[in-house]
Amino acid sequence: MKKKSPKLVATLVAVLTFANVFSLTGCGKTENTGSKAEQEVSFEISKIEQEVTSAQTDASVQTDVDTAQTQTDEQGVGTGGIMRAYSDKEKERMAGLQQSYQNETAKPEQMIQEVDSAEDVTEGTLCYIVSTGEYYLPDRELTDEELLEIIDCNFRISLNTNRKTQAEYEAEDRAKRAELEAKVKAAGGISEEKAVEIAQKAMETDLGEKAKELKLYINKTYGWSSDLCVADWSEIKEKDKGALAYSVGFNNVKEGMEIDNSLNYWCTVNAVDGSILEAYMIQGLGDNTVYYEHE
Repeated sequence: MKKKSPKLVATLVAVLTFANVFSLTGCGKTENTGSKAEQEVSFEISKIEQEVTSAQTDASVQTDVDTAQTQTDEQGVGTGGIMRAYSDKEKERMAGLQQSYQNETAKPEQMIQEVDSAEDVTEGTLCYIVSTGEYYLPDRELTDEELLEIIDCNFRISLNTNRKTQAEYEAEDRAKRAELEAKVKAAGGISEEKAVEIAQKAMETDLGEKAKELKLYINKTYGWSSDLCVADWSEIKEKDKGALAYSVGFNNVKEGMEIDNSLNYWCTVNAVDGSILEAYMIQGLGDNTVYYEHE
């Protein structure tokens, strides 16, 4: 698998231990999946290492805007006649609020109320009917808060429907890993166990006594002790770009500790000849990163 920004990957090891990760299970609903030790990421919110920065990427936001606009245009008389169309004034205000929502200058104070069916609607109260995918709009002008709740709900729907399942992501990851392992084997490369051994010795040399505080990071989803990848990120020397590599991580992260006290060490080992392509220590959220030279 292709390794992303080294600092981001190392920072995730600490951050995801201290934060609860949420999965989108429906419009306006989140499910607490619990604290994830070290680098394990919830696939329902993001894939990887990658999208920890923000779920509101340009593509997702555009999808949200398109979805919301479709909802605005198509909202009409629904089951039992409880639905109504948006007024021209509401459409105009929603367009402006969508832009503010996209720019993160306006957010609803709460998530929209959800009900299972039309029979559960409370007259005069905005809600989303899960069974039909429609909004019940009270017979009055909607407030900015209510319009924002609708926009937010549409955005959450677009996220949920545009993402692969965890099983699909895992299948892709295993296939990519198997492909890279086959290339390493064909090139007469080293094993993951050997790469971990090399990284361990490098860490002891670089960190001295501090190395005793750190333990090997193991991906709990797959059981891998490294990220088998193609070394092509910006910090890698030009002569090493494109090399197959094991990225091995160690950390002292544990439940209850302050994030500023977290310490991570990462060593990227050439999967063919066992040379060290990169080694660095990162503390906390990355303000203090030290790179080590290895020939």
